[in-house]
Amino acid sequence: MNMVSARKPALEKVMTEFGNSFSVKHYKDPSPHEKPPFWHFHPEIEMVFVKGGSGKRHIGNHLSYYQSGDLVLIGSMLPHTGFTDRLTGNESETIIQFNNDCFGADFFGLEEMQDIQQLLQRAKAGIAFQGRAKQEIGARIEKLVKLDRFAKLIELLCILQDMAWTEEYVILNA
Repeated sequence: MNMVSARKPALEKVMTEFGNSFSVKHYKDPSPHEKPPFWHFHPEIEMVFVKGGSGKRHIGNHLSYYQSGDLVLIGSMLPHTGFTDRLTGNESETIIQFNNDCFGADFFGLEEMQDIQQLLQRAKAGIAFQGRAKQEIGARIEKLVKLDRFAKLIELLCILQDMAWTEEYVILNA
C-alpha cells in the first residue's frame, strides 16, 4: 500500500453558493490550489474536468496518470486527491459537486432518471471518461459557469444523461 492511501482521508466540507443546490467552481489558473492535493472524501458526488495538461489520478485504491486533460465522476464518500497542482500544465479546472438528493429525496429514483441512477451507482467506484466523450462533455462542463441557475440545472442533468449513455469510460476501482 502506498503512503498516500495508508493515511486516513480527511472529511472535506463542501459549500454551495446561496440559492444553489449544487456547486460549480471554475479555475482558469492552471494551479489554483495553494497546497498540494490532499487525500479527502465528502458526501457529495464530484465531477472534475481538467482541460489539458497531465497529472496523477488517485481515486479510492486506483492510482494512474492522465494526459491531455481528465474527466472523472467520483461517487459519494469515495476518497480521492485533487487532480491539479503547479506541475500539471493544465489550462483550467472545473469542479461540480452535488448531493444525491439535491434535486429532492427521490428525484434520481424516478423512472426517467434510471440511466443517471445507474451512472451514479458506477460512480461509487470512480469513473474516468475518455475520447470524444471527455472532450465534448468537458467543454459543456466548462460553459456551466456562464449559465443562469435554471439553465445550469438543466444542463447538468443533460451532462449526466450523456455520461450515462456513453461507452467511452473506464471504472477505476473495479
